[in-house]
Amino acid sequence: MIKIIQTLHVDAKKITKNLYFTKGQIFSEFLLKALLGKGIPRFKAYRAVQKVAFLAHDKEIEFIDAVKNDKFISASLSKKEIESIFVPENHLGASFAIINNVNNMVLKTIKKFI
Repeated sequence: MIKIIQTLHVDAKKITKNLYFTKGQIFSEFLLKALLGKGIPRFKAYRAVQKVAFLAHDKEIEFIDAVKNDKFISASLSKKEIESIFVPENHLGASFAIINNVNNMVLKTIKKFI
């Protein structure tokens, strides 16, 4: 395991490329959550996101552009709120805490063998 971790290479450019492979549609769940947070009924919010996703796919445009141009969504969310949905770092949640916990467990375990 140590050898694997020591030789592990993380290609940040590739990760970013993969995130945007869907032209931003990976963020549709967060868009739905934001609309629900504004009090929009789930079915109505889901249909709005679905409509915009299909439009963006059919026109081969970025999802965020389709979202910004949608009257219903842009009436419900500000430009700033929409843009923040499409920032990957805003969706890391507990990732850092999980990584730190794993790191601490590994360090504790390693000490037994040193």
